[in-house]
Amino acid sequence: MTTIEQRISEGSRAREVLENEAYQQAFSAIESEITEKWKNSPARDAEGREKLWMYLAMLKKFKNQLDTTLETGKLAQLDLEHRQSLMHRLKSW
Repeated sequence: MTTIEQRISEGSRAREVLENEAYQQAFSAIESEITEKWKNSPARDAEGREKLWMYLAMLKKFKNQLDTTLETGKLAQLDLEHRQSLMHRLKSW
C-alpha cells in the first residue's frame, strides 16, 4: 500500500498530465481519428472494426486510470487535512 504522501504526489502528477494542453490535444486527435476510421470502415471488415474498438477502449482506459489517480490524490489530500485538523484539535484540547 502506498503512503498518503505518495497518493497525493501521484494525484498531482496525474493532474499535470490531464491539464496539459499537448496531452489534451493528442488525446482528442487520437480519439477522433479512431472514431472516424471506425465509422467509415466497411461493415464486412469485422476484424478491423473490432481492432479499432479495442484501440478506443484502451485509450479511454488510459484516461480513466489517470482520472482515478487524480481522484485518489484528492481524497488522500482531504484525508491528510482531516488528520492534521484532528491532531491540532487534540493538541489544543
